[in-house]
Amino acid sequence: MQIGTCGWSYLPKKFVSPGMSRLTAYAKIFDSVEITSTFYQMPKTSTARAWRKEVDAVNPNFEFSVKIPKLITHVSNFSDQGTWEKIKDIAEALRAKVLVFQTPKTFAETKANIKRLSDFFKKIDGFEFALEPRGWSRETIETLLPELGLKHIVDPFSEKPIKQKFNYYRLHGRGNIMYRYRFKEDDLDFLKKRMKKKDYLRFNNIFMYDDAMRMIELVK
Repeated sequence: MQIGTCGWSYLPKKFVSPGMSRLTAYAKIFDSVEITSTFYQMPKTSTARAWRKEVDAVNPNFEFSVKIPKLITHVSNFSDQGTWEKIKDIAEALRAKVLVFQTPKTFAETKANIKRLSDFFKKIDGFEFALEPRGWSRETIETLLPELGLKHIVDPFSEKPIKQKFNYYRLHGRGNIMYRYRFKEDDLDFLKKRMKKKDYLRFNNIFMYDDAMRMIELVK
């Protein structure tokens, strides 16, 4: 199981030794992370190589997953090949295995958008691709994603993933407070019962580090 958070930048100082970077401190605690900042702005490839080198020094088996830039998913509607080539280089420098795609609600389930999606993914390879299609019907998801070799991203408290060799779960919170939600013991037990050996679990809220650490202890 790959249990981690969406980013390391806000790791509490209590976990960071003097003179140590937050990334190094994070890699000593966790075995994986999803980089979400790439959705807004891509780092230089040299920066990605430096991150990889830094975690290799303390945790060689550490795994990065990368959220794809909004220039691809939200701005160009899956037609920006130039941005793909750049993020591909970054992902390769990180030795990332899973790349995360999230469609906006405005990317409706139309024939034109299904074709855009299909054309895009038929041109790229080299990674496991995971998609969170917002607002699309279950029928289309169950048919299209396996056809394109895509993994179905869900919040397991809201939706079940389609049948696939591994699941990618992203957790923001529950109820109206969402990002301010602290997951309860019953919530973590629920996740433990549903997670398989190859699954990914990403916490993404203000309590994400504590919640992820609790989850790791629970599944040990």
